[in-house]
Amino acid sequence: MKSKIIVSALVAAVCLVWSGGGLAFVPEGELHIRVPGQDGKISFQSIDETKILVSVLDSQDKPVKDLMAKDFEVIKGSIPANVISVQILKTRLDMPISYVLMVDNSFSMEKRKAVQPLLAALGEFLKIVRPIDEVDVVVFDSKGDFLVNDHHLRLATFRSNNISELKKFFEKSFKEGMTGETYLYEGILGGLDLISRKPQKTNKFLVVFSDGEDLNSNIKKETIGPKSKGLENFKAFSIDFMPGEKKDQFLDAFSQSLGGKLWKAKSADNLLPIFRDISTTLLYQYVVEYNFNRPPQASLAVSPSSISIEDLTIIDSSPLLNYIFFDLGQSSVPDRYRLLKTQSEAGQFDEKMLENTMTKYYHVLNIIGKRLTENPGATIGLVGCISDRGPEKNNITLSRARAESVKSYLQYIWNIDPSRITITARKLPEKPSTGNVEEARVENQRVEIRSDSPDILDIIKSTYTFQIANTNEITVQPNIKPGYDLKDWNIKIKGNRDFLNLKEGQGNIVPNYTFDLARFGFGKISAFEHISVTAFLTDITGQTFETDTVVIPVAYTRRVKTKAQRNAQRVMEKYALILFDYDSAEIKERNKVVLDRVVKRIRELPDARVTILGQTDIIGTEDYNLGLSQRRAKSVFQSVTENGIPSPERIEFKGNGPHDPPYDNTLPEGRSFNRTVIITLEYQIQETELTE
Repeated sequence: MKSKIIVSALVAAVCLVWSGGGLAFVPEGELHIRVPGQDGKISFQSIDETKILVSVLDSQDKPVKDLMAKDFEVIKGSIPANVISVQILKTRLDMPISYVLMVDNSFSMEKRKAVQPLLAALGEFLKIVRPIDEVDVVVFDSKGDFLVNDHHLRLATFRSNNISELKKFFEKSFKEGMTGETYLYEGILGGLDLISRKPQKTNKFLVVFSDGEDLNSNIKKETIGPKSKGLENFKAFSIDFMPGEKKDQFLDAFSQSLGGKLWKAKSADNLLPIFRDISTTLLYQYVVEYNFNRPPQASLAVSPSSISIEDLTIIDSSPLLNYIFFDLGQSSVPDRYRLLKTQSEAGQFDEKMLENTMTKYYHVLNIIGKRLTENPGATIGLVGCISDRGPEKNNITLSRARAESVKSYLQYIWNIDPSRITITARKLPEKPSTGNVEEARVENQRVEIRSDSPDILDIIKSTYTFQIANTNEITVQPNIKPGYDLKDWNIKIKGNRDFLNLKEGQGNIVPNYTFDLARFGFGKISAFEHISVTAFLTDITGQTFETDTVVIPVAYTRRVKTKAQRNAQRVMEKYALILFDYDSAEIKERNKVVLDRVVKRIRELPDARVTILGQTDIIGTEDYNLGLSQRRAKSVFQSVTENGIPSPERIEFKGNGPHDPPYDNTLPEGRSFNRTVIITLEYQIQETELTE
């Protein structure tokens, strides 16, 4: 049952619940299996991440029967698992087994009158084979050619899970295919090769039967060791039917090294009970299922508890930055500028449709082109400049090529008479950005656009609707107390059912997380009825836990345009009117005209709240730039208040320095726009009073 969501005025807290995800086992350390009270031999093979095949033998090497879940302990590193179920392998019809039987079919078996006892014993063994199992048989064949790692082995093989077919193959091998020599090492190598071809997760068993010492193999026994290394979920058992009382040392060591054992058959009468023992040993293995389940304790605090968004009408007057910046050594206009492809596109262009300062700037050549067509008597001058370093050192040709690039665009796309455009080439600009930093040098790689006509370089006006909210971000504060250590985690944010954002990490520390609504866009957020936040945790055992979902309602107040609903609407007028030269607080003559317009608007709006904010770029020290931005803001403030503005107390100014830059400081144009003072007028107006 999921925990109840607790919502207060400021935060929403949720408890963690198990999602029922996968139970993959991943704790660090070795896996250990214990059966308390048993002093014999315990071995196991992995089936998958939650199951193992366990063999439990007593002190007499007999399988221990009738064990249950409570009899087993499964531990990984220091973490105990929950043993969920224990079943005998022969009852699990979902777990196939691959058997490989390597049988010595040399003539000595006939001499010792052991063929029929062996065939009977093999028949007994085959009773354990189920329809889902697979059996490969390997026998000696003096004419055979079984290739393993460039070794030509004298073997014959046969694969089936049909008991009758397997019996027929054994009978034929002893009736028609007996050999006068023993190729034990070749037979074992061939068996291991077949094992190596089986799926890695399949449980595999090799049973080797030999009645004589190897005297005839073309390989040495040392060849076998490397082939057996790295084989997973695999055990080997051997039956030594060689004459004599002692166990064959090689077969004994081989079996034990691969998790099995060796049986010594002293006579043909021993073969049947030995194969029965092997069958019992294999069948009375236990499939042990387990998991690691220790859910964490966790809570998730999310604020705010609701989001309110409303439309804000922006009357935006952006300065026209009359510089085109170029890459080092290049004369083509960079791709970030919005260049039209045809005169037909130019005919459709309207600068009033551009919504923000940077969008307007990247259309600056189109804006100037449009204004030149609307003011046929106006002319412009293009001044090509270089940074005068590296490939641009004394490169006046490059300066001219940059200016020609701009001229060509205006001529061929905007159909401007080339006689209206003059070109000047120089090294550094008349007022260069100085300093030994790369940012300053890059700003000198430019074309300046000059005009005596105020209409060409005038501010760019536009009116558009913008969304604002009661918060710019959603804050998520996780409080996690892991049970097992956390492997990974993520916090997912959705709008209705749409994915918005993902924060993810690893380990037990889940830091506070902030989702920037403003950066994502309030226009997009306003389309949702709610924002939801959910955390997912996966611990080192592979279990996934999920919090209840915190739902944050979104209320969107749309701008109403019908006459019957003439609500008061919030309006913001922005004038980023002052673009200062590098390291300057002087208001240029060009901007004084704009400033007069702002003063006029402030007079017309006696209830408007006015903010004057000075900014700088990032070149220079923080303290110096902070002082410079304050001087810029104060310079504008004084110019405004000296004009006898009513209620001057509604006007405030401050310098922000390089902090919270409105534009991208990594670009020369961004730094130029950041050398600014932004004047903002905020007020309310009836819908019918607003002219767009």
